[in-house]
Amino acid sequence: MRIVCQKCAAAYAIDDRLISPKGVRAQCPRCRHLQLVKRDSASAPEAAASAPQAAQPAPTPRPAPSASPAAGGNSAVAMDVLNEFSAPPGSEEPAPDPLFDGLVPPPAGRPAAPAPSRPAPQAPGGKSADPLLEFLGPPPEAPPPPVAPSPRRSAGQAGAAPQNAPAPGTVGCRECGKPLADPFDQAIGTCEECRQKGDRAASAATAVTSSVPAPDSSIDLPPLESIDVSGVSSQAPALALEPRSGVRSSPPRPYVPQPMQPMQMRTSGGSGGVVKVLLVLLLVVGAGGGAGYYFMVMKPKVAGPVQPVKPPEPPPIPEAIRAVLPRWELRYMDLSGSSIERLEEGTKLLAKDQRSAYAEAEEFFQQALLLDQRSDAAIAGYVQAVALGRGTSIDKATFDEALSLIEASEERAGRTAQLLLAHANLLLCHPGQQPAVEQAKQLAEEALGKGTDLQKAEAHLVLGRAYLQTSMGLANQHFSDALVLSPNLQRVEYHRALANEAAGSYALALEALRKRLEKDPEHWDSLATMARIYLEVGEVDEARKLYEARAKATPNDSRLLMALAVLRYQVEGNAAAAARDLRALLKNRQRYPEREVADVLVHLAAAERLAGNVDAGVKAAEESVGLVKDLPAAHLQLFLAALGRGDAAKAAAHLPGIHGKIEDTALEKVLEGRLRLAEKKPAVALELFQDAFKLDSRREDALLLAGIAAAQAGRRDDAFRLFFQALQSDPLRLAPRPVTTEFFLRPGETLAGLEGSILGLASGKDDVAASLYEGLLLFHLGDRAGAERLFKEVVELDPNNSSGAAYLALLSLQKGDGSKARSFAARAVATGRQNPIAHMANGFALAEGKQVEPAKRSLRDALAQAPGLLSAEVKLAELELASNREAARERLVKAAGRDPSYLPAKRLLFTTDQRG
Repeated sequence: MRIVCQKCAAAYAIDDRLISPKGVRAQCPRCRHLQLVKRDSASAPEAAASAPQAAQPAPTPRPAPSASPAAGGNSAVAMDVLNEFSAPPGSEEPAPDPLFDGLVPPPAGRPAAPAPSRPAPQAPGGKSADPLLEFLGPPPEAPPPPVAPSPRRSAGQAGAAPQNAPAPGTVGCRECGKPLADPFDQAIGTCEECRQKGDRAASAATAVTSSVPAPDSSIDLPPLESIDVSGVSSQAPALALEPRSGVRSSPPRPYVPQPMQPMQMRTSGGSGGVVKVLLVLLLVVGAGGGAGYYFMVMKPKVAGPVQPVKPPEPPPIPEAIRAVLPRWELRYMDLSGSSIERLEEGTKLLAKDQRSAYAEAEEFFQQALLLDQRSDAAIAGYVQAVALGRGTSIDKATFDEALSLIEASEERAGRTAQLLLAHANLLLCHPGQQPAVEQAKQLAEEALGKGTDLQKAEAHLVLGRAYLQTSMGLANQHFSDALVLSPNLQRVEYHRALANEAAGSYALALEALRKRLEKDPEHWDSLATMARIYLEVGEVDEARKLYEARAKATPNDSRLLMALAVLRYQVEGNAAAAARDLRALLKNRQRYPEREVADVLVHLAAAERLAGNVDAGVKAAEESVGLVKDLPAAHLQLFLAALGRGDAAKAAAHLPGIHGKIEDTALEKVLEGRLRLAEKKPAVALELFQDAFKLDSRREDALLLAGIAAAQAGRRDDAFRLFFQALQSDPLRLAPRPVTTEFFLRPGETLAGLEGSILGLASGKDDVAASLYEGLLLFHLGDRAGAERLFKEVVELDPNNSSGAAYLALLSLQKGDGSKARSFAARAVATGRQNPIAHMANGFALAEGKQVEPAKRSLRDALAQAPGLLSAEVKLAELELASNREAARERLVKAAGRDPSYLPAKRLLFTTDQRG
């Protein structure tokens, strides 16, 4: 009979002889499910009828199976053929069924019933009634004797359908005969109701038999995969053939289980080959049924064409980065190569720690960003090169651009150590802005927890630089930590020298720079800084020797020859000799890059103007602009030349070339205000001059210019108020001025051409205010004779004018007339106890007369009323050196720290250390 697994719905065949009256437990070879199997209800009467004959050697009839829908109604014939050819004719004992050899033995005490066989029904003409079996040929020559067929068997032989059989063209349930419309029910052979009844009966029987286990009552169904069909598909069929009952003439024999032998296909005739062919047929039919079930019942979804997975689109380029690309592209029209190559070259240049190398590195990193707009390493390198190469001389436009780039890169790539350090170095370009310095500290401290040892050493270096103005101890500690992490970080020695200079230890600073030059004689920043310190402390000869010694080692270095020429016209005042040296340098201009040639031309323009050759200076500056269009120093010289000639329109054309591009923002405001005065815009000029003084309170020229602008605007009272404020400023300095610079102006050049502009404010001959302030203007312009004449007029008209007398005392000291200076100073103090300039002039006059203690008292009085009078501070420190050297030195360090450009404090401090 046929059984169906209750779990996986796989169909299998099992011999009725193996099933006891109580049923047997069968295990599905596919899913290993164990279920109770009982005999088919249709065969029960036949089994009862054959029971009396069991003791006799008569053949035992088997129930005829109903037609299997999967086999097209011919499964009974196929099973008869299978049984007929399972044993050769004439044998006394039937051959065991190969499908069930090796199964468990029959129940105890019951011999296995012989497997009967019968001939296949023949159609008229000697052919098989089933067309699928025509290839089997005629039946055996000695068929067994006929037996009395059962009613179901007779119906099958006669070809007549039973009363409950389905109509032609349909399939009926083998249990109840109801037509089966569902493909799954047709494949199984039973309807859903009959299967559920069988499942409930099987469950009840399993519950009974499970309480008393019978070791021999379970059957393992052989998996069809174990049958060798020589290349035929091994897929188990959805429905197997059911064995049929029949009568054999051979006597029954005991069932002897035998191990299953693998079947082999035979090409010759014989029962074994036929069986195998039938098995192949059954496997093919089962495979077809399974495929039909899969496609008709399960209805799998047909997958459409595989769509390629698109990678996510990269994020857009930040606006700050896109803003600089068009301008940079104009500089590198024929750019080729890879971004990685440019990054490597730029990194090598950064490691050189040379100002010229930093400028070249900027270009390489710009090219790297153009080749790869998503390269954050290129942005970090560019900002680092700008910060280290330009330092405090960085212009506002470049600073703002670099700041926007680094902030955009941090937002895109995250706060990496490389980006944080570049950002911090950029902020330190403005060491005077405390918020920027504090932010640089925070960035460096954050970078300490990231990156490599070299990057951590760089973070310590940044922190040391940030603490230069507040704590020398912390600064030097961070410098030492940086050297521990990276002993070859050469910039540490350079910044340690700057720290010693800021502390007033010029000897230590010079020694550190000397060591740096021993490691790298070509380190230009160390050489230039060492020469600058010599110049600031008054050792001009030492600075010249330093440059000359280096020039002998590298005679073709244009920077050294140019530095010597700059020293001659800016420090020594020998403009004619400097112009000759610079023209000689230009004779070999083909040896040098265009940028260096342009720098030489700028200094030549300044030297020619200082020497009075304005036209030659303009020509040199214009040639420089032709080589480097955006060179701000060249535009400054052209601006000053045009302003000196009174050509406001030409000066205005060069103003954009210097706006935001020179190192002194307050000076930019003063120069723009001078242009607005020339354009007859005094109100605009007044605001610019006032802004300049707010930016730098040391600029007395800005106060004087603001008063002149107010006077031209018709605001006389505001003008006198501004003039009086200028009168209380330090009379020995007009404005801060570096010892050497590429943005050169003659002393007092910001006031040039304004002589006589204040006298017009006088309301009459007795108005001494206009003469007093005009004398102040001439005093700062260097016109001592004109200033002395006006101050005398003031004192004659107003004997109690303390300021006029004080300035006459200072003019007398400059001429070397000490007695007259003391006379005017005493008069100034007597008439102006609240005038700090009077006390300062008296202190200077008494010190010249060797009256030390009275001079000290007078100078202290001046500082009490005006603490910003650095001239009085330095003179007092000079007088205190003999009695209290440490207090004097502390006073000098304080003065130099408040204004690093005030050279008298540095010179005295250096002299003090040399003597000590």
